[in-house]
Amino acid sequence: MPVRELLARVGSDELTEWMAFYQLEPFGEVRADLRSGVVAATFANAHRTKDARAFTPEDFMPFIERSAPQGNARLNVARFKALFSHKVKKNG
Repeated sequence: MPVRELLARVGSDELTEWMAFYQLEPFGEVRADLRSGVVAATFANAHRTKDARAFTPEDFMPFIERSAPQGNARLNVARFKALFSHKVKKNG
């Protein structure tokens, strides 16, 4: 879908929600690369020497951004919850 058509059909709030969701649960090629990385790491770890470092899926994902600190996941979850807090029923 062309960008102009997307913007005509989807409001900015919905687009923002999809962008936040993608940060937490990526879909598309990044997700496919991760699945392939899991398979490759499993195979490589089954055949590595005893004293070698264990492989991770990221070792087989050459285009992944490696500079992001691990704490980003918690920050992304907090941001995502904040985005949808107005849509959650409050008990009480």
